[in-house]
Amino acid sequence: MPVVIIGWNIYDKLPKEKQKKFVLVQRYRTDYFYECYEYENAKGNTNYEWSDRCFKNQEELLEFFGYEMIEDLNSDAVYARRVETFTDYDEKQLLEISDASNQIKVIRANQD
Repeated sequence: MPVVIIGWNIYDKLPKEKQKKFVLVQRYRTDYFYECYEYENAKGNTNYEWSDRCFKNQEELLEFFGYEMIEDLNSDAVYARRVETFTDYDEKQLLEISDASNQIKVIRANQD
């Protein structure tokens, strides 16, 4: 089953009944990333690269939100839901209500 991840820009524009189908997964703030890197450096892990269950790395997260620098994050939220199928038409409908980058990511069961 695919998991559809959307950003706050799309979520905020969805009708309330469609918002209820999504759950808040994470809020991203700049200070969160600083704390992650400080913690890993304190443990001696100087080659640390951030990732989480939604994004493979910091660059993918920034691209999702349409930012160039981690300092641009300010409580940006992502929401997710499982779906039976997710078609190009489904994606097009979500993109039509987004006015900032795409803020859509689909994680399929066979993805790494």
